Amino acid sequence: MKIWILGAAGQLGSALIDRCQIEKIPFVASKRSDIDITDLEQLKKGAQGTHIINCAAYTDVDGAEKNSKRAYAVNSIGPENLGILAREEGMKILHVSTDYVFDGEKRIPYEEADRPNPLGVYGKSKWEGEERLLDQMHSACIVRTSWIFGHTGKNFISSLLSKLKNEAHLEAVEDQINRATYNRDLAYALIDLCCHSGIFHFANGEPQSRFDIASDFYEEAMARNIPLKCQKISPVSAGSFPSVSPRPQYSALDTKKVALVLGRKPRMWKTILGEYFDHVTSSRR
Repeated sequence: MKIWILGAAGQLGSALIDRCQIEKIPFVASKRSDIDITDLEQLKKGAQGTHIINCAAYTDVDGAEKNSKRAYAVNSIGPENLGILAREEGMKILHVSTDYVFDGEKRIPYEEADRPNPLGVYGKSKWEGEERLLDQMHSACIVRTSWIFGHTGKNFISSLLSKLKNEAHLEAVEDQINRATYNRDLAYALIDLCCHSGIFHFANGEPQSRFDIASDFYEEAMARNIPLKCQKISPVSAGSFPSVSPRPQYSALDTKKVALVLGRKPRMWKTILGEYFDHVTSSRR
């Protein structure tokens, strides 16, 4: 097995590279500047390995509303191109998708068989990408995930510790519920799933809000005697942070299927939170 990682510059791609290096799995890592997945001919010329893991995506949720042409090109046509390539070259393919394919009306964790009904361009383009990929490669593997965070990257969770250190008062949304996903755990799962077919959901922990996550970060930092400027975290509604794109209020993913296939449940939130702090604090000494 030789894995071709697309979207290697992102926080998930970097975690996959680390995993392959640790496990001594042969791999090739391509960034957006190396390979444009919207260009089929370029993909064919650059094809490498036996297993594709596609992390490349247009992930700017609000930006997708303003630049829908680019969002659909990357999130819909890109996976279709990879399906064509995988079929013609006899390669296996795993494609990373999102919880935003759902509308949030269910209010209990979404299972793989639930019908998608995305609200905005980002979710619509990702769902179309799933469909286009499966049309070209019926044996493809699709892994939907949510709220990915790691030691780097620009997102609410990855920036929390810095915010707690530098802001006296932090507001966090309490009426949008999801499950956080540690990029290292997801990378483990993707490598284990890259020989499988079908749709899987992967996320860590349990359904919670950003306010719950921020509160846990604060408690963990205080327990470790990390100096914080923050004195108060206030729960607010999503309406306090107006956005261009509609977002599902509840999009937690059910992970029973992936736990059965992998033979292990995704780790709990407090476990990965502790590991995250271990890494962040040790790397800054």
